[in-house]
Order: sequence, then C-alpha cells, then structure tokens
Amino acid sequence: MTEASVVHVFLSRGRFSSSEDIRDHVDEMWSENGDAEPSVFMGEAGIAEFEPMCVEAIHAQDSGHLVPVVPEVLLRGASYADQWLPQVESIEPADAALCVFAPNVVANPHGTSLHYLGRFTYRA
Repeated sequence: MTEASVVHVFLSRGRFSSSEDIRDHVDEMWSENGDAEPSVFMGEAGIAEFEPMCVEAIHAQDSGHLVPVVPEVLLRGASYADQWLPQVESIEPADAALCVFAPNVVANPHGTSLHYLGRFTYRA
C-alpha cells in the first residue's frame, strides 16, 4: 500500500503577474560566488531542504482566466488534484497558487506573506 503524501497550498491575489513572478519569489537565488541563497518564500515558510521540481507555481492567466477564480478552478490542474482538491473548502478567489510537495518540508506555513490554504493528503 502506498504511503500518504502531503501537499501544502498557498494562495495569492494581485501579487504576481505570471508564473515566472511566482517562481522568482519561491526559487533559490545564487550569490556571486555561486552559493545557493534561500528565497524570500523559503525563509518565510522555513524550508530547509528545497527541491524546486516539487513546487508547482500556478497563475490564473496560464489557464486563460483573466480574473481571480475559486481554488477549485485555479488548482484543478495541479498534481494529484483529483485526490486532494475535494478536501479544499475555501471559495475565496485567487489568481496565483503554490503547491509545495514532498520532499520539501514546510516548517512554518503560517509565517509566509501568502495565504496558507492548508495541508492536504494524497497517494502518489
């Protein structure tokens, strides 16, 4: 039997103009010496071990929506959404989302400048 996995979901409205803007907020930066430096989001969320391939940035415009939409619509294309999206009860419109999957560990989800929607389980 497959072990349950967790996704942490964060929402935003009016803060990012594209998925690339979201990635700029989330992804590690590099110093002049070539050292990895944590992003603002990594620091806020307390992410120590960062695997960028396991963070999905979603922007409403990517799916043709020009205005904020409810999470059910915004997140329907996320990985494993068919399993965890039914657990989402929020109807607050958003135009951007971050889905943070394992092996990333989110130590301080409520400490971010984004709205923390919650922690949801799924089977990979």
